[in-house]
Amino acid sequence: MEHKAMRNESGFTLVEMMIVGAILSVLMLAFSGYMFQQAKQNQVAQSKQNYTQLKANVLNAASQSDTLSSSETIQFSNL
Repeated sequence: MEHKAMRNESGFTLVEMMIVGAILSVLMLAFSGYMFQQAKQNQVAQSKQNYTQLKANVLNAASQSDTLSSSETIQFSNL
């Protein structure tokens, strides 16, 4: 009779817990891949923004004739 009483107890089996663990592992792996991709895209966008700002600063400095002497003048047409 004790065996029946034990079987009537509610709870999760080891197999059910392993399945839940596997599902959670797959979800975490997918989420971490997504976050890595977003971080990489953010880094590329930041690099492009830094390049654009640097280019603007160089062109601005080159357009101010009093900041550069004639020997320091640089051609910026290729930027």
